[in-house]
Amino acid sequence: MLVVGLDLGTQSCKAVVCDEALAVRGHHSVKYGTSYPRPDEAEQDPAVWEAALAPAIGKALAAAGAKPEDIAAVAVSGQLDGCVAVDASGRALHPALIWQDRRATDEVDRIAARTLFECTGQVADASHMAPKLRWLRARVRNTARFHQPVSFLVERLCGEAVIDPALASTTMLFSLADRAWSQQLLDAFEITAAELPRVRPTCAVAGALTAAGAKLTGLRTGTPVAVGTGDDFATPLGAGVVAPHRVLVCAIGTAEVVGTLSSTLVLDDAPEPMVETHVYPTDAYFIENPGWLSGGAVRWAQRALNITGDAELDALAAAAPPGAEGVTFIPALAGAMTPVWRPHARGTFHGLAVGHERSHLARAVLEGLAFACRDVADRLAQIGLATDRVLLLGGGSRSDTWSQIRADVLGKPHDIAWSADTCPVGAAMIAAVAAGIHVDLATAAARLPSSTRSFTPRGNLDEAYARYQRLVIQLASLATGPWR
Repeated sequence: MLVVGLDLGTQSCKAVVCDEALAVRGHHSVKYGTSYPRPDEAEQDPAVWEAALAPAIGKALAAAGAKPEDIAAVAVSGQLDGCVAVDASGRALHPALIWQDRRATDEVDRIAARTLFECTGQVADASHMAPKLRWLRARVRNTARFHQPVSFLVERLCGEAVIDPALASTTMLFSLADRAWSQQLLDAFEITAAELPRVRPTCAVAGALTAAGAKLTGLRTGTPVAVGTGDDFATPLGAGVVAPHRVLVCAIGTAEVVGTLSSTLVLDDAPEPMVETHVYPTDAYFIENPGWLSGGAVRWAQRALNITGDAELDALAAAAPPGAEGVTFIPALAGAMTPVWRPHARGTFHGLAVGHERSHLARAVLEGLAFACRDVADRLAQIGLATDRVLLLGGGSRSDTWSQIRADVLGKPHDIAWSADTCPVGAAMIAAVAAGIHVDLATAAARLPSSTRSFTPRGNLDEAYARYQRLVIQLASLATGPWR
């Protein structure tokens, strides 16, 4: 039997067709864009997501030599922290406000930040769903429900408005203790539970493909659709991360997500928390920073520095010495996420002199993003979640130059996952459990390949990191933050 896993990403929709052993038999991706009406706004048209499904799945099936009737189940994973307003039929009424969008800053202070954090494990920030929901509610008429991007697609496919606990725990509306929507927070944001998807287990069958869902996907009507989850969780799942094991997970996509698993509920007790606590699909907790613009920052640097691609960027960065001869990059192109959350902070090159070249700037970008990762690793250690190794995932893991820089910055060995695109495979694992092919996610994960190669620390970038820390704290003080 075969299953389909989907990754509804920020830049593309990826589809994989996997067999019972979770080997990828076929894959394809369809790219789409993001609209930025204003500096703090980021939108995507849900119709573009829908239009990407059939070609992505169809070409993945063709590559696998498979037919729609061979598919036992499908699962969706993808970008989280977005918000889609829909009518009673599940049709989108407004462009989706995606994770990069921070226009709803005035809606954040509906409840004391500390109270919210102790209930949800989340930092009060306009990137999350609840403030976006309030912003949309005031402007979009005839709204019946509000969705995350993943739950939106699931309803479009099978007619059921459902969301898994992991994805629900990213909304600023979910009680970690109760594993349910918080009535206190629903009241604070003036929303009812009926206007949100129902919370169901990640690997449960949400429903079957309707005729409309079959048309969108090219699969047969009646194919089971799993509840699915967010990409922060599906990506490590697809790399085999199912239980706590003193491993720091670093997933570098458009954003960079850094965290580790805990068997118990742990909250960041700092006056201004840096990491959030989310439910994980295996019933552990994922203690993470949900990410800053990382791969997106690399793409920005390539455009700004007239660099033709990843290979040229790597070559330039490798030509500059460690520490980039005093040039420091602060990776806050979409707001700061480390060492404190500041939505209005902006990225910076600091320390430039007439003798610096493009190579120094290229090196500084890769180092600055690694410094932010170390911020998170150090904070996790401070709250009792020390890690011995780093598992590097996502497109950024393809760069040997960047992987070595990261190993040097964090002072930890870095293992490269078996695939750079593990998110859709994580979704395929969920589909396989929903279809009854595997008993649970741990059993499914046991079938996955191991890491491909490793990088051990060869240098010391502590001085450059200390320079970054001094600078980022000073710059953060200039930006108004949400924490009270």
